[in-house]
Amino acid sequence: MESKNRRIPDDESVLHVILNLFGDLFYFVGLESEYALIRVGRSIRAAGVSFRNSIHWIAAFAGRTWRPFFAAVWEDLCAPWRQMRSGIRNSLRIMREEQAGGGSAVGKGTAYFLRGVAQNRILITRGLAYLLPIGALAVLGITVNSILSSTFALRVEYRGDFVGFIENESIYDAAHNDIQDRIQNANTKDDWKVHPEFAITIVDRAALYSQKELTDKIIETSSAEFMEATGVYVNDELIGVTSESKALSAAIESLLRPLQEQHAAEPDWRVEFQQDVQMRPGLYFTSTLISLDTLMARLRGEIPVRLSDGGILEGWDMLGVQAVHSVSRVIETQAEPQIIYDAQLRWGKEIIEQQAVPGQTELFEDVVYIDGVEVQRIETSKPNVITAAVPQITRYGTYNPYGGNAGDPATGTFAWPVPDYRGISRWAGTGWPPHRGVDITGAIGTVIVAADNGVVEISMDAGGMGGGMWTYGKFIKIDHGNTFSTLYAHCSELLVEKGDYVVKGQPIAKIGVTGYTSGPHLHFEVQVNDKWINPRAYLKVPK
Repeated sequence: MESKNRRIPDDESVLHVILNLFGDLFYFVGLESEYALIRVGRSIRAAGVSFRNSIHWIAAFAGRTWRPFFAAVWEDLCAPWRQMRSGIRNSLRIMREEQAGGGSAVGKGTAYFLRGVAQNRILITRGLAYLLPIGALAVLGITVNSILSSTFALRVEYRGDFVGFIENESIYDAAHNDIQDRIQNANTKDDWKVHPEFAITIVDRAALYSQKELTDKIIETSSAEFMEATGVYVNDELIGVTSESKALSAAIESLLRPLQEQHAAEPDWRVEFQQDVQMRPGLYFTSTLISLDTLMARLRGEIPVRLSDGGILEGWDMLGVQAVHSVSRVIETQAEPQIIYDAQLRWGKEIIEQQAVPGQTELFEDVVYIDGVEVQRIETSKPNVITAAVPQITRYGTYNPYGGNAGDPATGTFAWPVPDYRGISRWAGTGWPPHRGVDITGAIGTVIVAADNGVVEISMDAGGMGGGMWTYGKFIKIDHGNTFSTLYAHCSELLVEKGDYVVKGQPIAKIGVTGYTSGPHLHFEVQVNDKWINPRAYLKVPK
């Protein structure tokens, strides 16, 4: 059994002390908060009671103070009328009694009523003294209300003519701007200057003009200056204006009708003028109006027309008609070939990795016919690709086995190697020894050019070599790729070295007499897989 006098460790006693302190703190905070809330509630309730008592006191004081006044006023107002009502009742009673007794009922009742009025005239006067100011205030209120509810307006006059009533000046400004915008002849639009007169007046609201109504009224009033008409524009150039709008429309439509009737059952056909002919109705100055006959003569090119830039147009029928057929058609398309340059592949060698496959595309066009003959096709919308074309992909070698860099592949055709040649002394042929090229004569030093793009395979002087090579003297051999090469012999000077990349037409050497030769000339050979072939099939002799 444990002893009751067990010693408590120091750290355990400290923990108990801290917990007790926190407990006392929370108890104190809770108690004080509760008491504070109770006091706040009591204060609010006391303030409410005080406010209610104050209202009651004010009401009681006002009642005690003003009740006698209002009672006296009410008594003064009502007393005459009560007396009058009582007098009328008594007058009626007296009239009934007199009538029952056979006397003059009307006279007796009237006399009694008049005596009552005379006796109570002070009360009646006092009552009227109260009523008259009230009546005056009522009349004033009615008058002010009537004035405030009245509609103030601007009376608009233009050149002495009454135009209408508007609510404010902004209505007129809007109408003026509308008319300016509707005037079609831009060259004379600024000539219309308006200076209206305004006067303030009171009118019924129903008499006010809207902006549209005012616009129409001004146009009607200004008919001497401008009027509704139709202008004919060709390619946005004004040709003329006429007030005969309906007749103009009929004349224009009659030109289109024959072709329209011809293609009426074909929905993909339409008929239109060859030029952009537009009829624009609107306001035009009367000074610009011409007759319909004159306008049609201008459009037919029978009368000269002065253009806006000052030029004169004549002899041109602007009303030519054309038929337009909207069609679609499918065409074959080719993709742009793709080239892959391969540094591991020998220059001039090409490998087709992907063959080209044509695609199909649908085109949408307007086909224009004049007098039944097709004159133009116009693409009307974006083409529809049915199947995409597959491009040919070719791998080209860029490796130069002779050293140096390489450029574009050969073109596949040979240029004449001596632009300033004198003649041809000998073509290739059989015999012994066989002649394997063409001899092109020229003066010593005449420039020799590369027949096509390629890389220089050989550039040397073969004078000391055996095996028949010495007969070439100084010569150059160019590899054009795809097994083709060309050879240039008997040169006096070599301008390129082995491994150089040359382009078609580039100077590479000069004519000489080196090697085995009877005179200055170029011996030119074409080789395929290092075997000579007749160059006549690849060269075109210049004229």
